[in-house]
Amino acid sequence: MKTTRLLAIALSAATALAAAPAFADPPHHARGNGPPPHAGGPHNRDAPPPGWQKKAWRRGDRLPWAEVDRRYWVDDYARYDLREPGRDRRWVRQSDNEYLLVEIATGLIIDALHR
Repeated sequence: MKTTRLLAIALSAATALAAAPAFADPPHHARGNGPPPHAGGPHNRDAPPPGWQKKAWRRGDRLPWAEVDRRYWVDDYARYDLREPGRDRRWVRQSDNEYLLVEIATGLIIDALHR
């Protein structure tokens, strides 16, 4: 009888101790309530993904070689109301309203026009 009683107490204690972690407070992100209120939402939902944003070119920056390529050169200066670039320089069209005067040998931006 004494052994049975001792065994029953030991099993009850083991069961209680094993179940204790199940009643612990779950992590705050795992409560099923969604993100915390300070997390906010997708603020720039319509913005391009990181790395796709357009760079704001300035004087002194260096244009990558891929963008100094001949297919981006502007040869008809009068059509775009640009001054003649001079020797070893070219106007490079970045977008519909952005033109960069670039030294062809180095890719250095001499002037940037935004229209």
